[in-house]
This record gives sequence, C-alpha cells and structure tokens, in this order.
Amino acid sequence: MLSSRTLVNRRVSAAMARVASLRQYSAKSKVTDSATTGMAFKRSHPSKLRPLPRVPTPTAEQAVSNILYNTPTAPKLKTERHILDCLAQDEPGVLSRVTGIMAARGFNIDSLVASRTEVPGLSRMTIVLKGPAIVMQQAKKQLEDVVPVWAVLDYSHTKIIERESLLVKISILGPEQAFKKLGFEGQSGQEEGETTDRRNSLSLPSRQARLDSEDFGAPFESEHDREFIGSQRRLQALRELTDLFKGRIVDVSAESVVIEMNAKSDRVDAFLKLVRPFGILEAVRSGLMAMPRSAKMSFYEEDEADTDQSYEKTEVDLSTLPPS
Repeated sequence: MLSSRTLVNRRVSAAMARVASLRQYSAKSKVTDSATTGMAFKRSHPSKLRPLPRVPTPTAEQAVSNILYNTPTAPKLKTERHILDCLAQDEPGVLSRVTGIMAARGFNIDSLVASRTEVPGLSRMTIVLKGPAIVMQQAKKQLEDVVPVWAVLDYSHTKIIERESLLVKISILGPEQAFKKLGFEGQSGQEEGETTDRRNSLSLPSRQARLDSEDFGAPFESEHDREFIGSQRRLQALRELTDLFKGRIVDVSAESVVIEMNAKSDRVDAFLKLVRPFGILEAVRSGLMAMPRSAKMSFYEEDEADTDQSYEKTEVDLSTLPPS
C-alpha cells in the first residue's frame, strides 16, 4: 500500500498539471486569468436596454403659446380680388374698350387672358383685378353695355377651377454666372456693392471644391471640371423640385434649363420663390384661366329635390272644408 506522503505528492502533481493545462488554454484563446473580467464586461454591456430620455410634457398654456407662435398671421387684404369672364364678339377694338373701362374706374388689372373659343366669332376674356366691390359692380354694368360684349360673368364668389401656365429659364451655372449673363457687372454705387455682397454670399468656390474632393476622392485639377460637376448638381436639384410641383423640363442646355408648369397662381408664385436662388434668366406667365365647377354632383339630385318637395307640408284652405 502507498503511504500518505505518496498520495499527497500525486495529488499535488495532478493539480499542478491541471493548472498548467489551463494556462496553455488561456494563452491560446487569449482569455485573461482575472476572475473580475466577466463582471466588468457585464457592467459595461448591460443585457437590458437603457431607458430613453423623457421629454417633459408641456402644459396647456405652453402648448397653446407654441401653436400661436408657429401659426402664420393672415395677410391683411386692403382690396378684394375679383375674377370677371367676358364673352364678346371676336372683332378688333373690343379689348381696348374693356381695358379702358377698367382704367377709368381705377382698377389694378393683375392679369388678362383673351382668346378665341370653339364657337366661330366668339372670344373669351378672363380678367383678374383688385378693387372695392361696389365699384366693381358699376364696372360690370358698364362692360355689359358695350355693344360687342355678349355677357359678363362674375366668378369672384364661385367655386372655380383656376390654372396658370409658366415658362421659366433658370441658370445651372450658379447665381454668379447668372448675374454675369444678365449684365449686372456694370452697376455702380450702392447697387454694385449690394450685388457683389449677394454674389459673395451665394457662391463659395472653395467650399464647393472641398465637397467635390470629398465625394469623388481627389480634388479636380481644372476649373472646368468643378463647374461641370456643380451644374449637374444644380440640374438634379431643379429636377427634384420640378417633380414636387408637378412640372416638366422642356429644354436642357449646357448653361440653362427651361421648366414648364401649369398650376394655381399661388403655387406658381411659390415655385418662383424657390428657384430664385439658382438664377432666373427669363420668366413668362400666361395669366389666370378660370372655369366654374359643375353644379350637379350626382344624377339623383334632381329626383331627390322632387321627392323633398312632394313631402312638404302645404297650407290647407279652410274655406274648402265642410262645416263641422
């Protein structure tokens, strides 16, 4: 039988061999011997998601104040907008007589569209003007008294479909080149200083070159390459803006682009404000064209009206009743 000392030596050697094997495994798997490594990892990487920061709920007074501050104020209209549609005989001198009556009454004509209709010898004029309602009624009566005018329709308070066409030529070389093409270098005095400040604020060639180098990996060596990349970016921005407003690009050149749009007058004004920083070279507006909406929205409206009238209570003549 083995002595107790021999058993102890064997156990110690086995334990040392086990420790040596664990050290070899940890060296191969690059795991540290520290027992607190797992705890530190658990603390730095919690299993549960951290709660999101809470946004303080505003009070009713704060919410109402925020809504009032962000709501745009209604514009103060000093004069009322009127839309007149004149049906007149297609002959020379009618348009001058109509505009003469408007000018005598002191009306400011915003737009006037005159064209022939599908009926031979009949023309249609759509006039948009501003002025007091009382004076407008007098001008309408005077227009009806003109011999070649058949009728004058007032669409001021009628549900109508209004459209206006726009053709605008926009520069894709940047506002600085657009100003050069329009010939703004020859200004003097304060106007020249204002134009220079505006051009300097709108054009940043150094920043544009830095953006180009970041996008394409290396700076462009020639100025022509930078202008070409800049024009393509402006063309892409104009294309996206045109799609938002349901417009259409009808012509593209190396220096400019022509956009066509058919929309309401307010929408046309908003589009022109957005494309103005690109540099507008030319713009042509057709004026307002209006047509009333259909009054009958259903085929059963007339039948329903007759049914309602049949059930109305009628007054009974007491003299026709027999004596009670």
